[in-house]
Amino acid sequence: MKLQKHFFNKLLHHPDTPVWTLICTMVAIMASYNTVIRYGFSEKMFFRLLIVYPLIVVFIYCLRTFVTLPIVLKLHNYFPNIIKINVPVQVSIPLLVIWFNVSIMMLWFTIIHHALYPHFLIGYIGNWIKTFFVAVPIFFFVTKPLIFNMFDLLKAKHPLIINEKTSQTESE
Repeated sequence: MKLQKHFFNKLLHHPDTPVWTLICTMVAIMASYNTVIRYGFSEKMFFRLLIVYPLIVVFIYCLRTFVTLPIVLKLHNYFPNIIKINVPVQVSIPLLVIWFNVSIMMLWFTIIHHALYPHFLIGYIGNWIKTFFVAVPIFFFVTKPLIFNMFDLLKAKHPLIINEKTSQTESE
């Protein structure tokens, strides 16, 4: 039991845990939203979504970490005054990451579901608009504040446990 408590305490205080939680939550919301607006509610689509969900989470994490976030950070370094004067960094970086992620995911989505979109460009633009203008408010006003506040409360209620063996050897 102590081992489990220590594991979950370390997991709670790990710096990547809120990020993974945020990504998993946003992927669940946006994948559900995109599936429901195209196919409606059905048990078949729900189970398909459950099968694809872990793959989408890993794909989005890799896309964000290795592609879109580095591009956005380079843009911020290349055009620092233009971006920082008009929009705060806390807004511009996530907004641009969402912009690029939605662009790539809707390109992929439109290609995969080509039967629904006989005219690729019109289908892509429609998918992009529907997804981007839902993802931005959900991210900034619902998901991000709730997750980070939840983690702040949990960290305050359950402070980091230092391993007893480590603390005994340091005191000697």
